[in-house]
Amino acid sequence: MYTNLSSHNDVEDTGRCVVIDTPALTEFDFTDHSGDSCSIDNTLCFEQVHIDVYLPSPDLDKFLRSFSAVLFLELGLNDEMILCCRTIKFSRLTMCKILPWDSDWMDSLVPFLKNIPKLKCLIVDYGSTDEPPNASAFWSESDKDPECLSSSLEKFELIDYTGRKEEKELVAYILTTSRCLKTATISLRPLPDLKLEDKAKMIEELKAIPRVSKTSQLLFKT
Repeated sequence: MYTNLSSHNDVEDTGRCVVIDTPALTEFDFTDHSGDSCSIDNTLCFEQVHIDVYLPSPDLDKFLRSFSAVLFLELGLNDEMILCCRTIKFSRLTMCKILPWDSDWMDSLVPFLKNIPKLKCLIVDYGSTDEPPNASAFWSESDKDPECLSSSLEKFELIDYTGRKEEKELVAYILTTSRCLKTATISLRPLPDLKLEDKAKMIEELKAIPRVSKTSQLLFKT
């Protein structure tokens, strides 16, 4: 069973609240650009969830915790969403797709991954933003790597790669820490001013990154 809910702030309104009771729902697609309050109950059957919340909204942390048992999660990340995800444990999550909106999202990536112990597939899609990532110098430093990187992550995909420093750091972090990795797929963003020799250089730089998983494949899409 599937449902799609969308809300936008085209009409000025305040004090609205959406309440959803979902005893048999398995797939849920929620888009909210209004900042309204939303609550959801009876989510035990949820398997696949897509969440796109643009404006800060009341009780967002509680709302996101309703999906802590899902198997697949797609998140449009803004500042508030990032902070909430750092503290929620997704105990059954095996596939996660991240669509960054804010440039500093990578600073929360390691704490987020620590809350996904069974993650098998991680997809990062920069197609929803032109804002370059801007990670701090210490974004990947931690006393202990996330459990999923040593025991479960098999597939990594980065969509709309442009060769920026932070993007290369992200690829390097995954390749050098993911012991079970089978494939890492990098899709290059079509850039009108990118010469063939520059594209080839970007690919060679990524190929030179050491991989802790000796059986992993590094694939490219152009």
